[in-house]
Amino acid sequence: MNVLLLTMNEPMYMPRYLEPLLDEYSDDISNVVIAPHPGEGLLTTARMRYRMFGPAVFLRYGFHFAGGKFLGALPYTIQKSLMDRYYSVPSLCKANGIPVQTEIDVNSEEFRSEVREQNIDLILSISCGQKLGPELLSIPEYGAINLHGSLLPNYRGRATAFWVLYHDEDHSGVTAHYMNEALDEGDIVLQRKFPISDDDTMHDVYNKVVKTGGELAKEVIDRVEAGEIETQSNPVEDGGYYTLPGPKERHEFRKQGNKFR
Repeated sequence: MNVLLLTMNEPMYMPRYLEPLLDEYSDDISNVVIAPHPGEGLLTTARMRYRMFGPAVFLRYGFHFAGGKFLGALPYTIQKSLMDRYYSVPSLCKANGIPVQTEIDVNSEEFRSEVREQNIDLILSISCGQKLGPELLSIPEYGAINLHGSLLPNYRGRATAFWVLYHDEDHSGVTAHYMNEALDEGDIVLQRKFPISDDDTMHDVYNKVVKTGGELAKEVIDRVEAGEIETQSNPVEDGGYYTLPGPKERHEFRKQGNKFR
């Protein structure tokens, strides 16, 4: 199996999400591509997080994020020996001998040519910031599968850990689904559920997504290799699409007694 992994380089959650997968399937994953959100540079991302978190939590988040970026810039051997974990996706890739690159436009002809030349069997997307076009989706023999941090068709879109707490859900999960031209609307491959406790913070829910998603990603590759993929429909009319929350939603979130961390 020749798998191309599309993801993002975020220091707090993504290395822990991907570590079980890359440790066990380094022979199957031929390349890791960091595909950031188009038009979302550092300043734009900071503004969106400020609107979502508010000033106090934003400062705490910024402190943790900056610390993670600093640690992620250290040699990967130091990260693992001192902190017992990696703080960047490139560091994790280096530790497993997997090539890693950043791609601003995964739908460019240059990148599609690379994918063809690598004879990719499966594209696996975990927090990829870009929408894949039909030409790229058509290249791998086994298609493209995305891991989404909710139980689809519920909570399509972004900030799923925020929205499940906002709506007082008692469980959430991770869904593996085929990718098509619409976001989070392809047929469902696998789902795994986890409980949400009354005192869970958004950080706690993300940690559950990380643990559940890491195991689910391995099962997806196993099933594709074994030819045991069975799908079910993803009735998007029964769910909803959510964007990043703003001040109004943040105030209601906290009014309900929820916490970010």
